[in-house]
Amino acid sequence: MSDAVAAPQDARIEGATARRQARNLPFQFNGNGFEFFRIWIVNILLSIVTLGIYSAWAKVRTQRYFYGNTRLDDSSFEYLANPVAILKGRVIAFACLVAYSVANQVSVTLGLVALALFLLALPWMLVRGLSFRNHNSAWRGVRFGFDGTYGGAAMAFVVWPLLGALTLGLLIPLAVHRQQRFIADNSRFGTTRFELKVGVGPFYMAFLVVLAIAIIGGLLGVLLGTAVPLLMPVLMTAAYLVLFAFISVRLTNLTYGNLHLGANRLQSRYDLGSYLLLMLGNLLGLVLTLGLFYPWAKVRNARYAAEHMSLQAGDDLEGFVAARQQEVSSLGGEMGELFDVGVGL
Repeated sequence: MSDAVAAPQDARIEGATARRQARNLPFQFNGNGFEFFRIWIVNILLSIVTLGIYSAWAKVRTQRYFYGNTRLDDSSFEYLANPVAILKGRVIAFACLVAYSVANQVSVTLGLVALALFLLALPWMLVRGLSFRNHNSAWRGVRFGFDGTYGGAAMAFVVWPLLGALTLGLLIPLAVHRQQRFIADNSRFGTTRFELKVGVGPFYMAFLVVLAIAIIGGLLGVLLGTAVPLLMPVLMTAAYLVLFAFISVRLTNLTYGNLHLGANRLQSRYDLGSYLLLMLGNLLGLVLTLGLFYPWAKVRNARYAAEHMSLQAGDDLEGFVAARQQEVSSLGGEMGELFDVGVGL
């Protein structure tokens, strides 16, 4: 009897000891605006001179700068993509875009057929794009991976959004939840899978807050805009910024803050007030410099993300073993980028 009692007690003691030993590892970003400005301006000039051909190398240089300056537990991330593979994907993607534009101009029927083909290809592009991105991302020599399927992507990014539209938005939070879970649960670090441990309820709560902000902002806009018409653009801009900031902060905290990797867990502490100030500072900088502030804005965003995220490590991170990776074509990734398909957590 005493052994039976002792066993659960020992288990609780071991669990408590493991929790005490868990390390909180903050992310760090060491880049600065002046460094990235030099990379950015050279990328633009060479892309113009080469009629866009250099843009593939520009992307790799940019990604390597931000990956290399992002550190976790004194180790930086790596971006391993081959710019030639990216260029091939972009050439084919551009050809598809031209074909779609021509079909639209020739006839409405051809345009609809092209749109239908695009929707059918969208899940494939998403899966290949995520596979390409993860496969070419590494930390401590271990590559990330993505094992999502065409059917899963079709449900998450085509079927659920269509159902959300047909139900006048009632299923949109569920669609967003399904999309984030599809991306997270099919991603892995080496052989260890990520897992998004959050239900759909918080997404509906966020949706209700967004709806309340939109209604209140609309009413204030009508009341104050009627009295002082010049205030209308200011109020509309302010309402948009608040809505965008709230959605970004809430979705980031819901997804990254509930993302698990084995015994490890990410923590996200985005704050609405500080994020609004970040957005306002970037917006003012871009307006006052006619866009030249972009490198500083991108660096500020990366630094904010690093400063407001950490990893609660319950494992020996060096113990993860890299899985054998199947080479992934970049075609889908670059087509997704060209058609502006957003696929990130």
